[in-house]
Amino acid sequence: MDVTATRRWLPATLLGLAVALAFAGLVVSRRPDWPAAVGLTVFTLTTWPVVTVGLQMLWFDRARTDREVAQGEMSVERTWFQEAAATAFVTLIGGLLFLDGVGDALDVGWMSPVGLPHALVLGLGTFGLSYLWLRARGR
Repeated sequence: MDVTATRRWLPATLLGLAVALAFAGLVVSRRPDWPAAVGLTVFTLTTWPVVTVGLQMLWFDRARTDREVAQGEMSVERTWFQEAAATAFVTLIGGLLFLDGVGDALDVGWMSPVGLPHALVLGLGTFGLSYLWLRARGR
């Protein structure tokens, strides 16, 4: 990273750190049974990058973000991404209903209560496979 890029990211990084630390303080204050130092450290380090990137893209460098979005609106990669997301969403809804129905009908314990692991595996797996298939077919 060059000096210009570092300077461009510095305000978002510092404000992101402050916001992440404030959020971590709020979380730790609501959980008195947790060790404060560990809670502050973990929550700050896990939320800081997300907050920093969000601030940089949506506030500090909004013009650049808008330019990149406008350039990417007509790209093939974006079309593949949207098609894969739509396929994953439809498959996720149908797949979860199928898993729940089959689990109830066959009395299979791990299939019947549809939960977060089912949704993540089915949704992310379908998205990944669909995207890779569209990409391979498009080349």
